[in-house]
This record gives sequence, C-alpha cells and structure tokens, in this order.
Amino acid sequence: MRALFSIIIIYAISIILPNVFGQNETGDLHDLIPKWLITKSPLEQYNAGISANMIICKENLQLIMKTRDNSPACVKPETVDSLLERGWTKNTSSTLSGLLEQNYRNAAYGNGTVIDSHDIDIKLYPIGDGTNILVQVFFDNGTLYKTDSIPVTNIQPDGYYSYHIDTRSNNYAIQGFKTNISYNNDSVMINMPPVSETDDVFGVKEIYPTKKDGPQWYMNSGDPLNDTMFYTGPDSNASCDDPTTCMQLYKNPTDDSWHAKRIDVPENEGVRLVVNSPPNTLWLNTEMTGYYRLQNSTHYPQEFTHVTRSGSPHVSICQGYSYYSSITYDGNAEVQKSLYHAGDKSSYSETFATTGITTPLADRWIGMKTMTYNIKNNTAVKFEIWVDDQDNNNWHKVFEQIDSGWPVPGDPAKYGCKNITTGNSMNNDDIISWGGTEQQFRADNAEFDFKKLSIREINPPIS
Repeated sequence: MRALFSIIIIYAISIILPNVFGQNETGDLHDLIPKWLITKSPLEQYNAGISANMIICKENLQLIMKTRDNSPACVKPETVDSLLERGWTKNTSSTLSGLLEQNYRNAAYGNGTVIDSHDIDIKLYPIGDGTNILVQVFFDNGTLYKTDSIPVTNIQPDGYYSYHIDTRSNNYAIQGFKTNISYNNDSVMINMPPVSETDDVFGVKEIYPTKKDGPQWYMNSGDPLNDTMFYTGPDSNASCDDPTTCMQLYKNPTDDSWHAKRIDVPENEGVRLVVNSPPNTLWLNTEMTGYYRLQNSTHYPQEFTHVTRSGSPHVSICQGYSYYSSITYDGNAEVQKSLYHAGDKSSYSETFATTGITTPLADRWIGMKTMTYNIKNNTAVKFEIWVDDQDNNNWHKVFEQIDSGWPVPGDPAKYGCKNITTGNSMNNDDIISWGGTEQQFRADNAEFDFKKLSIREINPPIS
C-alpha cells in the first residue's frame, strides 16, 4: 500500500451461506468480524462495507434481504414466511460475498487532488461455469466510475480474491463509492464510505481508530521524565558522561524534540524509553508512533525498534516475551519475537525483513508507526510498519507480517515458562496473543533526536 493518511478499517472474512436465512449461525469465519462492528445495526454494518449476506443479527433474529434493493434486515423468524408471501423479501442462494478490508487516504496533493485506496475481499464459492467476475465501481450518485473484469482463473483455490482500487477526487472532496460485484446471476454490493481522518494530540494522523475507553499514552514534550508511566533504561540525565551506566537525555533548545545518546556500548545495548501499561490494563492491540532523527551510530547498521506486548524481561526469564518491529538505520524493515529471556539467542525467532523500504536515516526526521494486533480469532498476530518519509504527516505502509507460530530455537518450558492465555507450558512456537505490561521505544548504539511518541489501543482491522 502507498502513502496513507487515515484509515477506516473493517475486516471480516467473507462466508457463503446456503441461503439468505440462517445468517446468525456464527462459525469460525463469522467470529473474525470485529466485535465492535457486530453490535451495530444491520444497516450500519452494511454501510461500513460488509455485503448484505454477511451481516450479523442480534440473538433470536433472522437475516433477510429486501427484494427492493437487496439491503439487509434482521427480523423475527416467525415473520419470515409472511414477508416472503408479500414479496418484501426473497429466498435466494448466493455464491458471492465480500467486505471492505481497508479504506484509506493514499495521498493528498497541493493542487487539491486526493487519492483514496480501497481493498475489498471477495469470496466466490462454488465457482461455476462463468469466465469472469464483473466489478463496477460507482460514485454515490450512481454514475459509473470504473469497470473491471476478473478472470475466474485469478481466484485462489479457496475461493478468495483481493480487489484493490484507487479513486481520485479533486478539491479534497469527501465522497463515497459503491462497488457492485457480479458473477453469473449473482451479485453483491460493497459500500466504500468516505475516508475519515483523525489526528492525535500532536497533530499526527491516526491510521486505526482508537478503541473506545482504551488506554492511550502521549509523551510529555516538556519533561518526559515527569510521567508516572514512563522511565528510561538505563537511568538518564543531561550530563551523563559514562554510557555504560547511564544515558544522556536533554531537550533540544529550538523545538519540542529531545536528544538521547547511548553510544560506544555493547552491540545490542542502547536507549530504552519504556512506557508501562496503565493500572489494571495491558497493552494489546496498539498503534505506536514516533519521530526520529539519527545523528550518529556505532555497530552500523542498528535500528529504531518498537517493542510491543512485553513483560519485564530483566525481572524474570519467563517475562522476556516481546515482539520487535524495526526500521534499520540503513532503511530496512524487520520484525522478530522473543518468548523468554535467557541471555542468549535461543529465545529469539528468525528475523523477517524487507530491504530498501526507505533511504538511510542519518540526519533527517522520519516518522515510524508500528501496529501489533490479533487476528483469526486470536490465533495469529499481525504486524504493520508505516513511515512518514518526509516528516510531512504523509504515511504509507512499508511492511506487514503475520505470526502464526514462528518458532524460537530454545525451549521456554525448560525454564518453567507458561503460556499466559492457556496456563500450559509454553511451546517454542507460541504466539504472544496476550497483552504486555510495558512497551518500548528503543534504539541501539545511537545518538538521535525524538519527538511525538505515543501509544494507543486501537480497534484493529481484525478483531
């Protein structure tokens, strides 16, 4: 995906039902619809980009499709027959379903042109004798914007296809689109609402919406250390002259940024800016944001890292679980996990990387966002890394990866480590599906400036 400003995320996996009734039977695929969305009315779910035949009804209600416009409604089961007789609804089978996975601002230009991007998941099952799926994208007023034809041979064996379209509008017009997807005699409509943009307290674009009543943290730009949730590792002061025992930290005189330095220390040592979770809660599905300007580094290349879902690894071996999402100083993206902290590499998974996601970081500001969130009914964890390359609040995703069970070489059970979710002995391929007591902004062997650090609990694309 390209440069992104904001995002309306609704993620679910499409499911094909034998008919329009019985939709409330929620199997594994239905469980992936975000819980914050399924509490909404059928029309709100539909307008958010879920096809009518995937709508979740409240308990004891039945999903039907209106004959007039194929929109969804949830009714009492005893009324279905009479609605059929009156022609208000129809009993029909469907081979198509779909949902709006992502809906985001891709770019905005000085001449007033905006590019929005939309990703739609399509499910076709069973695949019949037709040769193509027809996709028609309309403006909200019904004017045709674009038509695409997708060969059935492009559909994955499991029936899924991911459709992407960029839409262009002028003068920053806020408008939505509708996409009609048809195959043989079947069709579904996917709404693409206008892209909504929200800024955080620093004026930085939020990619995913903040969870209602979820924990949030923003650095104290006047004095980061005057914050009960925040501390540094090791301890810091403005005049530190021995980086083996402390780190240098002081405010830059010309702006709200801060200078941090811990250099000429062992290769994987450096600055740790630690944010504790608020009382009685944990950091789980989060969007971490920071801006960094690298000035000097040893052991090059090292990296700026956001550490998520972490315990307290220096308190005990078994609290050494963490995910690491990084941008290296030479411009690569990486993710890795640890399951325990035994002082060697046996507790760390392999590193998953994409090279050349940006140019080297020296002597320039770069914004970095990392998202960590559960997917697939909490059976996997997804990571995203986004950058603001020009320090102009224009964000784009540069990397994503899913942990469905990355193994570490060692055996956490040997140290008595338990999976916090199940209480069983931890396996070497467990995912960290639980929340952490702390998260870290980290830079090894570096002298750098930072600003606008934040952590927000989010409504993720997949609940």
